[in-house]
Amino acid sequence: MRKIISALMTLVVILSSPLGILAQDATPGASGPSLLSQAGLPELNLTIANGAIQAPTEIAAGDVLVVLDNQLEAPAGLTFIQFPEGTTEEEIMMILGPPPEPEAGASPAAEGGEEESGPPPPLFYEMTWGGGVFAVPGVPGEVVVSLTPGEWVIAADPETAIAPVKIQVTGETAAPAEITAAAEIELENFHFNFPAELSAGQQIWKVTNSGDQPHEMFITKTPRRLTLDEVNILLELPEDELPPEGVPNPAEFQDMGGVAPISQDQTVYFEMNLEPGAYVAICFMPDKETGMPHAMKGMVVVFEVPEQGSTVEPPASPMPVEDHDMGTPTT
Repeated sequence: MRKIISALMTLVVILSSPLGILAQDATPGASGPSLLSQAGLPELNLTIANGAIQAPTEIAAGDVLVVLDNQLEAPAGLTFIQFPEGTTEEEIMMILGPPPEPEAGASPAAEGGEEESGPPPPLFYEMTWGGGVFAVPGVPGEVVVSLTPGEWVIAADPETAIAPVKIQVTGETAAPAEITAAAEIELENFHFNFPAELSAGQQIWKVTNSGDQPHEMFITKTPRRLTLDEVNILLELPEDELPPEGVPNPAEFQDMGGVAPISQDQTVYFEMNLEPGAYVAICFMPDKETGMPHAMKGMVVVFEVPEQGSTVEPPASPMPVEDHDMGTPTT
């Protein structure tokens, strides 16, 4: 379970490729005030420093602009989680605590040398995933999340051994914020519902989960537009193995960030600077029934951002059904 959580949060902090640090160029606030900061929302200021998360003890319910000051030496991210009422501290730390030290003489499997199989425990799907925020050192990270009343947990990657903190969300949930988004994305089971056209430049995206499982959206820029067959090849490629001739090497991709896991009916707003080019969006959350990453069930979309005055093919995804052909695009 901790391996799954850690892997998901690693995606949040954009560490899945050697080029992840290049995402600093797309980080809101890297060049002047961000668009999100101009929405006039209440701010929730968080800091990671000296191996700890610094956060206020409470905030009013509703949409809030989360601002993360990362004072560590490496990129870092935080995720918002609300556990069901009655969840014990032990159950929380079984998920969010640091992995246990392997025992002396432990087998490779005990040290994490083999892949976990099967779905996570029910609590993984019963808790509310509220999104997350990422920041590179020296550049504040921002995201707009919607916090409902009650106790929320703010957690870092368990591998960092940084203890999670709690924040009490008080009052009644305010009306949704009115934020102008350049694109509205819907996360379904198991499909990305993308607009037909996207534009280059600094912009805000609104992302909502309408599925009954938690979903995320991890975006990477590719040297050219990939086919869905090529995406499938890369998803099934063994670790440390090069792709077949003609298929782009993931080492050449540029990770652009995206949306940390969100549960059904959760909405987040995030900001990025999209350059013209080709991209892939993927969800790696594990399926509730099989544990299979949602990407392997078709939750993939290839899309392009055109140069000004030009046109590109619309986004393409596999058929949004349980048993689909990964090579059959829909628009």
